[in-house]
Amino acid sequence: MLAVDRDQALAFRVAGHNVHARTDPLTAVAACAIQESPPGWWRVALHARAEGDVDSGKVLMVNAMRGAPHVVPVADAAVFTSALVPGDDGLKALIGSLVAKEVTEGGHSVREAVDLVMGAAREGLADGALGRDDFHQAMRERLPDTLLPWCRGCQSHHVRPGLWRALGPLGVTVMPDKATYALAPAASAEDAQHRSFPIEKSRAELVRRFLRCFGPATHTQLASWAQTAPAYAKELFATLDEELEPVKADGRKGFVLCGDVPRLEDPPAAEGVRLLGGFDPYVSQPDRDSLAPETALRKRMFPAVGRPGVVLNEGELRGLWKGRKKGDRLDIEVTWLGKEVDIADEAAAIASLRGCETARVTGGAGRGA
Repeated sequence: MLAVDRDQALAFRVAGHNVHARTDPLTAVAACAIQESPPGWWRVALHARAEGDVDSGKVLMVNAMRGAPHVVPVADAAVFTSALVPGDDGLKALIGSLVAKEVTEGGHSVREAVDLVMGAAREGLADGALGRDDFHQAMRERLPDTLLPWCRGCQSHHVRPGLWRALGPLGVTVMPDKATYALAPAASAEDAQHRSFPIEKSRAELVRRFLRCFGPATHTQLASWAQTAPAYAKELFATLDEELEPVKADGRKGFVLCGDVPRLEDPPAAEGVRLLGGFDPYVSQPDRDSLAPETALRKRMFPAVGRPGVVLNEGELRGLWKGRKKGDRLDIEVTWLGKEVDIADEAAAIASLRGCETARVTGGAGRGA
C-alpha cells in the first residue's frame, strides 16, 4: 500500500482545489463547488483559483452540501444536489437528527414532512422568486402547524432550516440572489430532480470530485463534508470500488482515485500567495488534523464564531487573517505563523472584491503554531 506524508496529502489537495495555480473560472467552480458563506465570499474563493469571473449563465446558487448555499455549474447541478439525497432511511441525515426528531414528535414521518415542505415550496414559488421572509410566509400558509414550530430567534413560527435547506438537494429550489428563492428548472415536474446529469452517474461523480479535492479520504469524511448518512456515503464509495486505490496518509488509511495516484506521489508545486476565507472549500476540508496538526492552532482556525481566513504561500499555511471594512478601505489583520510574506497584491484584489478601494495590512507573530 502506498504511504505518503502529511505534506504530500496537503499538496495533493491544494492542487485538487486549483489553489496551486489559477485555472479557468468554470473549472474552478466545478472542482467541488464553492460555498457562498458569508455572503459574497464565494468570489474571494474563486479569485484564489481562477483568473477572471465566471459566466453567470453557467453557474447557479443552491443549498447543497451541509445545507449551505453553494455556487455550482448548471450542467453539474445534480452532482452537488440530488446526489446528496439518500433513500427514505437516510433522509434523517439530510434534514438533521434534531429536526427529524421534532417532526416525528409532531406526528409526521421524515418522508411525509419532506414531501409536505416540497409541495408547499412548489406552490408558493409558482408565480416567481420570493425573498426569504415572503418565502417563509408562503410556507406558513400551506403547511400544518406541526411543521411550523416557534423560533425564538426570529420570534415567529416557520419551517425549520433543516427542512427548507433540503429543498436544494431535493431539486426544488435555487437561489437567484442573496436570501432569495426560486423554483429549480425541473421543480415544476412531478419528479423534481436536476436531471441534466443522470442520477446514478451524479452519485459516482460526487465521490470522484470529493476525492480529487480531499483525498486521501474515507466514506465517513465524505459523510461529514456532505452532511449525509455514513451508511449512504459508504454506498456511494462502493459504486466506485474498482476506481479506488487504498493508501496511507500520515499513517491513516484512506482512498484516492486510481488515476490520481501519480499526482499524490508527486504533487505539482504551488505558486504564489493566496488569501482564503474561513469557509473556503480547501479550509473546510474534513481532515482538520492534517491542515492544522496542533490543537491550539485548530481552536484558533475553527472557533464557534468569527472563523479567520488563512494565508497560504506556495501551498503552505503561513498565517491567519481577518478583514474589516472601514469606509472604502479593507483592513486586513494577519497573525503570522512563521516568516511573513508579501500579501499586498492579494489584499488589494480582495479589497476590490469586497467593494473597497484600498487595503491596509497589519499584524504580528502568533502563538500556538
